[in-house]
Amino acid sequence: MEYSPSAKFVDAPSAVVLQRDWRAVPVTSREEDGWLIATSGALTVRYRLKSGPFTHANLEVSWTDGSGRPHSWHPGDVDSGNLGGLTYSLDNIATANLPQDGRDLESPVDDSIPGIDLVLPRAQPGLLSRSGWAFIDDSATPLLDAQASWVEPRTGAGGQDWYLLAYGRDYRRVLGEYAQLCGPVPMIPRFVLGPMITDFNFEYFPGSGESQRPEFRRYEQRYLMREVARMRADRIPFDTLVLDFAWHNYGWDGGYDWSPLFPRPLELMRWLHERGVKLSLNDHPGYIHTDESILSYNDSHAAEVLAALGRAAPAKPSFELDLSRGFSFSTDPGAGHWQPIRIGLSWEEQGHARYRGVGWYRTWVDLPPQVPQKLFLYVGEVRKTYRLVVNGQEVTPSRIHWPQRLTYSDITPYVTAGARNEILLRVEPDVEAQGEPRDGIVLGPVAIRDVAPPARIYFDLSDRSQADVFMRELHGPLMSQGVDFWWVDGGSGSVDMPGLNKQLWTNKVYYDFSEQHTGKRAFILGRYGDWGSERYPGYFTGDTYSEWPVLAYEVAFSARGGNVLVPYISHDIGGFHGKRIDFDLYARWIEFGAFSGILRMHSAHENPREGNLRMPWYYGQRGVELMRRYFTLRTQLIPYIYTYAWRAHRESLPILEPLYLEYPDVEEAYRHPHEYFFGTEMLVAPVLHPSGRQTIWLPPGDWVGFFDGRHYQGGRTFTAQYAVEDTPVFVRAGSVIPAQRPSEYSDARPLAALILDVYGSGDGRFELYEDDGESLGTDAEGQHARTLLTHAVSADGRHQLVIEPTEGAYPGEPALRSYELRLHGAARPSSISVNGAAAGHWVWDAARSTASVEIASRSIRERLDIEWR
Repeated sequence: MEYSPSAKFVDAPSAVVLQRDWRAVPVTSREEDGWLIATSGALTVRYRLKSGPFTHANLEVSWTDGSGRPHSWHPGDVDSGNLGGLTYSLDNIATANLPQDGRDLESPVDDSIPGIDLVLPRAQPGLLSRSGWAFIDDSATPLLDAQASWVEPRTGAGGQDWYLLAYGRDYRRVLGEYAQLCGPVPMIPRFVLGPMITDFNFEYFPGSGESQRPEFRRYEQRYLMREVARMRADRIPFDTLVLDFAWHNYGWDGGYDWSPLFPRPLELMRWLHERGVKLSLNDHPGYIHTDESILSYNDSHAAEVLAALGRAAPAKPSFELDLSRGFSFSTDPGAGHWQPIRIGLSWEEQGHARYRGVGWYRTWVDLPPQVPQKLFLYVGEVRKTYRLVVNGQEVTPSRIHWPQRLTYSDITPYVTAGARNEILLRVEPDVEAQGEPRDGIVLGPVAIRDVAPPARIYFDLSDRSQADVFMRELHGPLMSQGVDFWWVDGGSGSVDMPGLNKQLWTNKVYYDFSEQHTGKRAFILGRYGDWGSERYPGYFTGDTYSEWPVLAYEVAFSARGGNVLVPYISHDIGGFHGKRIDFDLYARWIEFGAFSGILRMHSAHENPREGNLRMPWYYGQRGVELMRRYFTLRTQLIPYIYTYAWRAHRESLPILEPLYLEYPDVEEAYRHPHEYFFGTEMLVAPVLHPSGRQTIWLPPGDWVGFFDGRHYQGGRTFTAQYAVEDTPVFVRAGSVIPAQRPSEYSDARPLAALILDVYGSGDGRFELYEDDGESLGTDAEGQHARTLLTHAVSADGRHQLVIEPTEGAYPGEPALRSYELRLHGAARPSSISVNGAAAGHWVWDAARSTASVEIASRSIRERLDIEWR
């Protein structure tokens, strides 16, 4: 539905809506009593002629659902039956700001991101609703240009550009139509489904006091390589190492030079790739409500980037006086007690560990008889605030906003040339700081210069030329050297075009460049940009607290991601704000992560001081065994998960499905937001309480325990106790789950050997999808393969598993394949045959009610028929 005051209508795609050209629909229309009435048979639209923009009073859409019930919609209608959407992020969520009803369906309350003055808005309604309709307002979104390659602002004002999707309870249909409208989920690189580890979550400033501390000098490239080697030695598989902010040389000032912690980055990347480990780097394109510097003037790329942007290099000072030495400190200047203090370290680290009051810094500066016309005092970083007094007169420093640290003051009127001048700073501590306090002048420079600091280097990514410079000059070289994908931390402050979702466009810029630069599938970790976000996977949810209610909220949130077709949600497994958490919480978070869209460990630990507290050895052998178990399981399940990644791409269905997507007409399916389908064969109900007790509803039908092989009757609710190393996962009876053999990383072994787990009695069908895991264009024939697996049980109890000949091909496809069959949850078979001949040796595990049989390697074009009774 579109309204234009000028009668100039728009058919161009927008940054959100890509498909404008739909097949013609027969419509009849008439005018009646001043109304235009148009009907397609499926629905009717009524608009009062000459009544202006669409309102509740002049527009109505009506339709009848599949059961014959009438429905109607008017502008402004509240969708009380909506099943929820996603928020921009989950930054800073904790027990205090989460919904208190235990269902975790509503948005967090008064949730804000510290430092950037952003109160996170509530989630927009999702696509799925018990009301049977969804509404998308695209009125303000900029349009793509004639080549559909870049955006330009909409012209004119007062226009409306709306979409209403009416679908009853056919939730799958609306997801498919939305994908047609706004773009499908792309295929992802296969390796991103494997486990990820994050490290180096701190800042590095060259020459700072912090950077010279022994623990900082120890926590560097060789230390990181030892950690990776230890994971391999402990037989814990993982695919990706994600480096947080300390890889940048200039911290929050912005830098694309490697910090000295990585003296040989090319060696590191080569070493990682030789061991099957991909590398992702954290990047900050700009936070909203800040003047974040994106590129330091000290970075080696600065001169070339400034030239490309058409900006002059900043003026260099002709007068500079370093004041970083010679300061004294006092907690009580009136008493005359002063002692020397270093700039760059907190006062807590210099003999005042328990002091939380006002701190005073003083120095004396001898100026020469001749000084420049202007003098500015630079102060690097003061925690938390300060007042400046020069020769007894108060001076107002420049205003700053996190993450800026450098302040400056024009001290020209207050100093005397050829004389000794007193500079005094009254420092207020950061009494609200979390963790160990660090107060005072904690970072240089402290200097007097004759020029003010230059304006920051910033990029508006909605400006095509600036976006090109940003990606080509700063990101392209790193990707050519071996960086595999980007963690886009922020982005809500890197776009200046009105009406354009800042995060959506930032994600698009990174994603599209990655694809174009490598010629392969792209992937990023970025926050959510509302409608259209499914086109740029994946979604990083931000910095949460390490608490049980937060884990529960993340589970419901991940399932709800299916409501807006976002299948690849990445949480900080273990939480962000939390040091060494209790083992029970650590274990439950990992268990959930193993059955989520993306499995990535991370936290806000200060690595150099504490180490990476999400690594398993901080919990001893028990931690190592737990991570090994679930990381190995995740890696083995990738053939199953990757097939559902293909389904997400082709059929526009999520990997994690809320229960009501499968059972839209079953009331109980709406009452269990902390359960979800992982694919359609598996149901997951993570344990979310330290007691280990979990209440579970199983949908109608027969189910088998994924881990224990026990039989469960569906259509009922039960409560069970789960040991800390176990998690509730159930499989539909009759299902076939493909898996691969254990390996150090997901692509270590091609599918020349396949494990097939068959669960219980019943009919099952699974079409295994394969391709090379990275190439574009795998939709085409000759670029992928599919193998149909069917399981059936006859009336006399005979089981038959048929592996049909593989159809299609792709580069690197194995010609031969062996199989390991594991038959779960049935009585001990009396016989097993392969293509009519006895299978030979097979093993029965009575404790797990599982029979296992190996089938020798044979052509993937050969049909296999396995029977047992």
